[in-house]
Amino acid sequence: MNLYIHIWTNLEYFDLLNNWYLLSQWKKDRDLAGFFLQNFPWELAETISPQYEMNFMAIREMKKRFWWDVFDKIDGIYYGSDNCEYLVPTKSEIEKATNCFREFNKNYPPHKLRSFTLVTPYVWNKMLERLDETLEYLNNLKIKNPIEVVVNDLWVLRLVTTKYKNLKPIFWRVIHKLLKTPLIDTYGYEAHPAWELIKNQPEQEKLRLRDEIVKWQMKFYNSAEVSLDVYRDFLKRFWIERVALDYMQKREDLYDNSRFGEVWIDLYYPWAIIFTWRLCDTAWIDNPTKAMYTTDDVCPRTCSRYDVFYKVRTSWYKMIQRGNAWYRSELNLDFVKDEFLNNENNRFVFAPFVVV
Repeated sequence: MNLYIHIWTNLEYFDLLNNWYLLSQWKKDRDLAGFFLQNFPWELAETISPQYEMNFMAIREMKKRFWWDVFDKIDGIYYGSDNCEYLVPTKSEIEKATNCFREFNKNYPPHKLRSFTLVTPYVWNKMLERLDETLEYLNNLKIKNPIEVVVNDLWVLRLVTTKYKNLKPIFWRVIHKLLKTPLIDTYGYEAHPAWELIKNQPEQEKLRLRDEIVKWQMKFYNSAEVSLDVYRDFLKRFWIERVALDYMQKREDLYDNSRFGEVWIDLYYPWAIIFTWRLCDTAWIDNPTKAMYTTDDVCPRTCSRYDVFYKVRTSWYKMIQRGNAWYRSELNLDFVKDEFLNNENNRFVFAPFVVV
């Protein structure tokens, strides 16, 4: 399995990666925290965002599950947002991003050829023109490194497969469906059998029926579209060889290579997306008139400076809102099978922070 890093559309985070601040390094945790406090004060509310706690914990978990110097072999960079069309990089931004990518390769020479992957969201008419210019630039770019495009929209898929054939499409976590409601996976929620089944039944039988429900629900939630033959046939029609799965704890059977056929997997960690929509709750922070309205003009990208985190009672994960999407943290990597990790075609995509 190969390690990839997912970088924000905000190019400041590319600079952080080039200076190695984005990835905590053992005894430098305190220095890293001080750096963020001094340079990114807008990230702080009454308390530090849960993103920083998860960043430190996720990096330590990766070193424990994989190897201590895991970041010495970064195989590629994912750049961009997968949930908001207003975060599609302009042509000038993608030029700067590819230059930053070259700088990263120069500063930290790769052990093998690194790939650059543009992450795109679902788009409407308004932003498709911007994305079209960005894809055209990448399609004509003379670069040794292979260039891929993450697709979360069938319109974008059509552009890539018919107009920009030098780019290789990847299906990602918005267009490739995986059940991940926060109400599941706690192993402690109340399952209630139908009244007709438990009427006049002893308590022991009620518990047996509840366990049966939980067993079949977890089997259902250990499935994804890519495990279906008809879905893999659809991917073959468009030469798509790779799809993404959010990492979810307690779902060992979900990450079983035998269920994916010849399709390769991007395992996304540690922020799983719960849902995304056209309403942006962070837009109102600078402009209260934007509360709960769809963004209808040029977006100021408020989400690059703020997040909204909720003190929701959960068993073991944190919930956070960034821009127009909600996320949940997933930390414990013990639920990934060794056979999955040992597959050299699979990728582990690490997002140091929620990407917008």
